[in-house]
Amino acid sequence: MKNSVGKGAILLILSGFVCKIFGAFFRLPLTNILGIEGIGVFQMVMSIYSLALILVTGGVASSLSKLVSSARAKGDVGKINGYFRLALLFSAGLSLVLGLVFAFFSKQISSVQGAVEGSYSYMLLAFLLPLGALIGVYRGIIQGYENMVPTAVSQIIEQAIKFALGLFFAKLLVTNNLSSGVFGAFLGITAGELLAFLYLGIVMILKYKVKAERMPVAHDFFKAVLPLTAGGAIIPFSHAIDSLFVVSLLVKAGLEQTVATTLYGLQTGVVGALLNFPLIISLSVGTSLLPKVSYLTSRGDSVGQKAIISKSFSLLWLALLPLVFGIMSIAEFIYPFLYPNLMTGYLDYAVKLTFIGAVSVILTAIMQFLLSLLQAKGKYLFSMIAMLFASAIKIFLVFTLTVQKNVNIFAIPLSNIFLAGTFAILAIIKLKGLLHLPLFNFFLPLLSAFIMFMIVKILLTLFNNVWGLIFAVVVGAVVYLALSSPLIIEFFKGLLKNKRQKEETK
Repeated sequence: MKNSVGKGAILLILSGFVCKIFGAFFRLPLTNILGIEGIGVFQMVMSIYSLALILVTGGVASSLSKLVSSARAKGDVGKINGYFRLALLFSAGLSLVLGLVFAFFSKQISSVQGAVEGSYSYMLLAFLLPLGALIGVYRGIIQGYENMVPTAVSQIIEQAIKFALGLFFAKLLVTNNLSSGVFGAFLGITAGELLAFLYLGIVMILKYKVKAERMPVAHDFFKAVLPLTAGGAIIPFSHAIDSLFVVSLLVKAGLEQTVATTLYGLQTGVVGALLNFPLIISLSVGTSLLPKVSYLTSRGDSVGQKAIISKSFSLLWLALLPLVFGIMSIAEFIYPFLYPNLMTGYLDYAVKLTFIGAVSVILTAIMQFLLSLLQAKGKYLFSMIAMLFASAIKIFLVFTLTVQKNVNIFAIPLSNIFLAGTFAILAIIKLKGLLHLPLFNFFLPLLSAFIMFMIVKILLTLFNNVWGLIFAVVVGAVVYLALSSPLIIEFFKGLLKNKRQKEETK
């Protein structure tokens, strides 16, 4: 095994942070170009696009990672070729159909959302979805070989091009009207997808001798893909429900249409953009964990599975908490700094959304980890049913709480807490015996993150300026690293031990 979960996860975490930095630098000026109302329209289209992308590629990429890893463990190269062919047919065909549906019904979808400015952007999905589908297939095959480098590089390519061309086209076209500016942003996203696809295609041709051949693997493929696609689409579907109805529900709560759209943009485009940073860690650890656990399951190595699961969750927990608590500690200062002309009257909303959303992010990270573990163990149907049940609770809460004047936009992060918490409880019950984390490894990062939070908050009250922010963040990071040093040292010792064992085996 060339790559450990630790190495793969760290690589994806680093690339994820690079991508998020690009994304932040994209979202910040884009918000200032389009305004919070405009970013609300952008997020409405993006939520529908994300749902469609999950449908055409989410289940396929995860399934290929598991199936290819299992086939490698058994030395069955022919199956890998068969999986590749079926994945191409399934993803490309479905993406073309969905893309054309969005193109033809763009005005109707935008009208339901209450944001006709997004109609032109939906037409681009006819090009975006097939590109995303092919990218997902390539990444799934490559990850099945436990090589996370091409995925990391392709993600950076996507974000870099989106940043450069998305902002350029948005700035160029927004002078016409808001819809043209949103369209320009999606034009840049399309260019990024195209170059990422070309890069992964070259990697597949030069490094992997995988051919699209007809093989009797349809049963195994669809047994994995269909539940994963359905299960993976449930959360984006619930977010799409938010984008379709939240604005109208806020209007029912007594808010004006413009204010309702602005609050939706604040939650999804401003607060959500910041709180998405920590989820890089859970996605990266989960992506690296899936093929490894699948490989060990195929070999019948239960001891190895428990060890790698424990180490992976320790890495997730150790890296996640300082980010979440750090964002909470600087929220009140950072929003006016990042959006100096857009926070008037909305800063209190933003800070409260951040604190509630932080709880949601921690639970969502745990949920993503457990979901990857269920998929690696082949528990496709259970994960789909559990996710469906949890999402039903979320949708119910959105519809019942958003119309309450005292709750309004806070219904979104509150409902996300119930979604992630419900799924996590069900998954832990299902996976009993596999999950084990020493209490010390759980509570030390939690305590360290809380102390870091308090120190940063105190320092920001004393030095309320940009240099004070930098100083507070640096001091907070040093405090967290010092307090958590036993676990950090233990983790890197484990990596070095694994490396020595592999060298001795060779």
